[in-house]
Amino acid sequence: MIRTLSLLTLVAVLLSACKPTERTALKKKQMEQQAAQVVAPPQAEPAPQPAAPAPIPAPAPLEPADCQLVVAATQQDYNPLRPWEKDTPLASRALGVYMGEGRVLTMGRVVRAATYVELMLPDESRSVSARVLRYDEDMNLALLTVANEDDADIFESRTALPLGEALTRGDKAMFTGLLNGVEPVHVDLQAESVEGSKIPLMVMRAARPLPEGLVGGSPVVREGKLSALGLVYKKQEQLLHVVNAELIQRFLTQEQPGVPVIGVQLTPLDDPLFRRYLKLDESASGLYISKVQPGSAAEEAGVKKGDVLTALEGMPLDNQGRCNHPRYGLHQAASLLRAMKDQGQELQLTLSREGETLQVSVKLDRKAVENSLFRPQKPGVQPRYIMWGGLLFQPLTATYMNELRSRSNGLLPLELQMLEQAQEELREAGCTELVGLTYVLPTVATQGYDDLRFCRLIAVNGQPVKKFEDLPELLDAQTEDGIIRLEFNKAPYTVYVDRAAVDAVNSQLQQQAIPNLRVVE
Repeated sequence: MIRTLSLLTLVAVLLSACKPTERTALKKKQMEQQAAQVVAPPQAEPAPQPAAPAPIPAPAPLEPADCQLVVAATQQDYNPLRPWEKDTPLASRALGVYMGEGRVLTMGRVVRAATYVELMLPDESRSVSARVLRYDEDMNLALLTVANEDDADIFESRTALPLGEALTRGDKAMFTGLLNGVEPVHVDLQAESVEGSKIPLMVMRAARPLPEGLVGGSPVVREGKLSALGLVYKKQEQLLHVVNAELIQRFLTQEQPGVPVIGVQLTPLDDPLFRRYLKLDESASGLYISKVQPGSAAEEAGVKKGDVLTALEGMPLDNQGRCNHPRYGLHQAASLLRAMKDQGQELQLTLSREGETLQVSVKLDRKAVENSLFRPQKPGVQPRYIMWGGLLFQPLTATYMNELRSRSNGLLPLELQMLEQAQEELREAGCTELVGLTYVLPTVATQGYDDLRFCRLIAVNGQPVKKFEDLPELLDAQTEDGIIRLEFNKAPYTVYVDRAAVDAVNSQLQQQAIPNLRVVE
């Protein structure tokens, strides 16, 4: 029994010696791990990941002081109704944008009829005399430079602003102006609508009110470039009218100033009675061509009175004469006719003539203005006139007629309205310019003729007056009885004036009121 137990104890001891202890197992595991590290190839360290690119900061808004100057001018034009006098001098100011190469772009009206122009740094620390390189009254733009080359260093502190893409309705841009001439002002704008009769002006709504002071001539910037030039700001509506970049580009590059004029008179077809009178379909749309000026681009292209303009450059017109322009949206075609292309280019018109559709290509020019009986007077140039015994004779220029309209709520006296409608007949009669009796001074030579003004002088002593250059010789011609017979298109139609009385009155006027009685060139 004792011997059996001893044998069992011996077996248990042997078995326990063969069973690994926890310490032994742990040590074995560590050895296996060390062996694995020796046998296994080392793991390559993961490649470092490139750092995420830092966000590109948005370009800082252009500082207006860097590209702008102040344009100051003294304006004094002649009085169109009293051409021997000049109007009261006016001081005008606007901002100007430096375009590089010594050129400054600004509003045209600030230098119109200017007797003196200067450029100033925005803080007015320096000013120099300036001269006008280019001026366009239709676009209301002017390009200036220094009057003296020695002053060109005023541009050394300026940063030229390049011309960018034109704005389309819905586009956003930034007004960049100056407060008190020194403090930069940035206001967000959005192109909202279009206005304008001569050219389409983009109307932009400001996100907040623009500052008081200089607004005209300030740049409208997008992506660091000039997209438009500010002209007029309506404070209550927060609307800024601007000239778009495409028109600025034309202004800077065109050889001759002025927008094209094709020479047609257009009437909308929105009145159903008018459509019925013209025997047009009830659904007819477009613009009725009621007149084609002789010698105009339209006449040379074959456009005729009675045609209906139905599309412009492939854009259909509605019965109010509007078409949907890709940049300006729904706008009057009469304005786009003048603004879409430059002189020398061709404009495609779609016409309806007696039920047929015609495609006409019009080569654009300004013959309609140059050949008009009512040509405009150059600003700052003294109008031609003859003061004769108290009767004032002047060429009936577009400048005079427009001034008269502005002082008469947009209306002209009937006798002058009739002349505008009779240009074709007058031209056929040999007239190249119309002479008007525009003012009557009460003198001994003009008694009874006080109400005769605002009419056309037709003939002197039976000799027709076909241009203003004819008048001095006709008035100076001697007659046997010393009586001068004048014919007008207004009652009493024919008047008789005594030459002796005229001579006496002329002498008095020259001594007391009007030193120069004649300006004929």
